[in-house]
Parts: sequence; C-alpha cells; structure tokens
Amino acid sequence: MKTTKMMKLPSLILSMLGLCLIAPFAAADETPLEEEMSTISSAYKQLGRQARREKYDFDRLTTLFTEAKEACDKSIELVPAKIAKMTGAEKEKALEGYKKGMMAVGKAIDGVLASCKAKDDTNLKATYEKMKEMKSSGHEEYIED
Repeated sequence: MKTTKMMKLPSLILSMLGLCLIAPFAAADETPLEEEMSTISSAYKQLGRQARREKYDFDRLTTLFTEAKEACDKSIELVPAKIAKMTGAEKEKALEGYKKGMMAVGKAIDGVLASCKAKDDTNLKATYEKMKEMKSSGHEEYIED
C-alpha cells in the first residue's frame, strides 16, 4: 500500500509544478479589461459565499469592494473586444450600453460599500442577487463566444 502512495507522490508534485509554470503564461493572455473584471469578480464571488451563509465579514468585503470599485472605474474607460470589432452607429450604441451597464455595476458596488460601512447585512444578499443578474446579462451582451 505504501508503494502505491509513494509512486503517486512524484507524479502529483510534477503535476503541481507544471501548473505553477504554466499559470503565469495563461494569465498573460488577459486583456486589461479582463484583468479589471477579474478583480470585480473576486469581490462578487466572496459576497456570494458570504450571502449564502448569511454571515458577513464586513472588513473583508470593504477591502475587496474598494478594489472592485477602482477596477470598475477603470473598466468604464476600456472597450470590450466584441465592441472594438464593431463599426459606426452599432459600435457607438454598444459602447454607450456598456458604459451605462458599468456605471450600474459601480452603483451596486457603492451599495455594498455603504452596507459594509453601516454593518447592515439586510441589503447585501439582495445586492448580490442584483449583481448576479447584471453579470449574466453583461456577459451575454459583451463577451465573445
């Protein structure tokens, strides 16, 4: 029995080492917008975990959503790849819709921050659900397949 476990250990170590070497190259393919969205997504996921448990770490959420707010503000100025490929009036309309959507995300983030500052958990779960809908519709509209 020990022999089997001992044989699996080197392959496990090699696999983990391979992942560590590959991960930096995978992240290098991210666009600036994807990097900013990743920050927002991390905060959103943490809120979701806490909302499901209905137990909130206000300090942790404040830190994450402060970073998410900065990322959201930067994201408004960036253009999704799908929109960048468009032209004319279609592009202008899509860009306007994207910016409007990102401003709505920013307002939702402000709501989370206000709830965290007041240590008021009553609105956090509802805000998470609202953000969940925003994420779904935004990804359908602005992310290429």
